[in-house]
Amino acid sequence: MKVYIDGQEYSDLLGNADAASILNVVRGEASRNGRVVTEIRLDDVVMDEEAFLNVTGGLAARFTSQPVRELVHDSLDGALDYIPRLTKGLEEIALHFEKNEIAVGQGKLADAADGLDWLLLVFRNCSALLAIEEEMSESGLDELKSSLSESVNSLGTLHAERKYLPMALCIRQKLIPEIENFSVHVQRLRDLGASTQ
Repeated sequence: MKVYIDGQEYSDLLGNADAASILNVVRGEASRNGRVVTEIRLDDVVMDEEAFLNVTGGLAARFTSQPVRELVHDSLDGALDYIPRLTKGLEEIALHFEKNEIAVGQGKLADAADGLDWLLLVFRNCSALLAIEEEMSESGLDELKSSLSESVNSLGTLHAERKYLPMALCIRQKLIPEIENFSVHVQRLRDLGASTQ
């Protein structure tokens, strides 16, 4: 299999290596250059790392990488753009529960939970890539994460008990303000990432 990283052929370095070996070499090469792999394309089919690790053949594997700082910058910008949509969606969910539109509220709540998970994952990954967890942990972030977790757990309990009006209250009075507070930390991380370039 021919292997390309950002258009440059690396097949000579890899011989007849398996997918796991190829991926390790590509990650290492990208890392040495301050980059991270953002796309894997095998014979013009885009796939994630897990899928690539399961391949046993193919003619050409093309890896695209991006500078770590650029990826972090783009990811945090996406998170900052998403937060207002998430809080607006949560407001709508609370309204559905108040209007006794339970099925609609529940469906949207599942999407909001996925969105919150994505937001926290982006933050955690970007913090790790920038290696500035220490600066962030001193800013009350740990308490906020704990509070967010408690709010989500409270919502789960209230949902299991079918207490939809208290759920709306929890969303409005706890979860939305916590997410808005979290956006300050996301902005701070973005500013720290930009200042360390």
